[in-house]
Amino acid sequence: MKALLFLLLFLLVACGDNAIFQSSDTKKITNKFFLVSSKEKDPSHLRPVDSIFTVPAETLFVRAAAFTENKIIPTNELGEYFFTRYWLFKGFMLNEETIRVTWNKSSTDTLCHFSIDLLGDTLQQCINVFVNSTAKVKALMPENGTNNIQTKDTLLFQWEIAGFDSWENAKCEIFFNSNSKELWLSKPREVSCSEGLRIAASNFTDSSSNAPIYFWGVRFTTYSNTPEVAYSEPQYFRLASPGSSSFVVPIKYDHSKRYHKEGILKVFQKDSLIYSFSFSQDTTFIIKGLQNDSSYKFLATENYRTDYQADSLEVKLSPNVITTTDTLILKDKVAPEVIPLKNTFNKNDSIKFFAAENGSGLNALRSAVILLDMKDTIPYVFSKNLISFSFDCESTCNFQIHLEDNAKNKSPSKYWKAKYTDSSIFISGPFNAGENK
Repeated sequence: MKALLFLLLFLLVACGDNAIFQSSDTKKITNKFFLVSSKEKDPSHLRPVDSIFTVPAETLFVRAAAFTENKIIPTNELGEYFFTRYWLFKGFMLNEETIRVTWNKSSTDTLCHFSIDLLGDTLQQCINVFVNSTAKVKALMPENGTNNIQTKDTLLFQWEIAGFDSWENAKCEIFFNSNSKELWLSKPREVSCSEGLRIAASNFTDSSSNAPIYFWGVRFTTYSNTPEVAYSEPQYFRLASPGSSSFVVPIKYDHSKRYHKEGILKVFQKDSLIYSFSFSQDTTFIIKGLQNDSSYKFLATENYRTDYQADSLEVKLSPNVITTTDTLILKDKVAPEVIPLKNTFNKNDSIKFFAAENGSGLNALRSAVILLDMKDTIPYVFSKNLISFSFDCESTCNFQIHLEDNAKNKSPSKYWKAKYTDSSIFISGPFNAGENK
């Protein structure tokens, strides 16, 4: 009965004197799909899409625009052509022109839009959706740091890929270079993504080095709508060279940001300094020309960011091999502290403290200025190791400046007093927690 009433309604509207939509218009109306932003939903300046490519957890806004004679029908005129328009998504009918959609895992799907015109005819148009996996590649063999490879050996290079979907094409390329910084600038060799590669070690010869080191890595590219590129972590291996030996010394900063650093690696033999090398980031040194069967001490220090503590080790050099030492790790174990820039401030000025932190750097998300009397945090500005803030206080207020650096060292649990007069602010402290406030 309801279906009959709806049908009569459609006929009455279509036959009315003011009806714009006629049966001859049905072939002229189409839908086109557009990807729009959350705020800008006007697709007139965009190109329609035939398929949608996305990744898990990415939110998209899809607009279905009705066209007649290659012109978009404005939203306020849709009622002159359609009884209703809606999307069908995951079993739900959504009566909206633009819908927000998200897929949680890689898959294929179909997104459909329906329009029922004033004659009761249904226009259904669907678009294919491809939810791409994230491309990943991992180098497996030879094991990173493989040492003392003989020229008569054959090296097997293997890798593992993930994120290659059935609707995509893929390409794998392997890179080799004796300079780690130029690895990805080398000319690649295309290889099978699913099979390893065997290369004779004799192909890796370098007359300029007694014990050549080579870096390698794999680039994995998937192709769907646009290419997605993934790189493996660079790996390295070394060839044996009879009659020669050397040290490989890795150095690492613990919890280091991209701050200016000035490090020095010193090499001692029997307490005598024989070599000194500079560095400013995580690095690896290859040290040659040393005496076999002798012990050497390596000392890494940071001269600029003095919160980083030195690290050292002592190793004996064996003949005819390349010895990779344990990693020298420079760690920031010094807690940040604060010092007032001065003891008296003008009442109209900001209170300023100097942050004594010269290591891994302050973690702004874990630092705060706390007004203890109100048990509330105070907004502050941090610039060039100066912490600036202000607050209202009638007489004397207690406050704490809590700092934490990127190495998770926390400032001491102390507090300060701010005494207010008509014209000035007097700062005193620090006081230990539990002292008379």
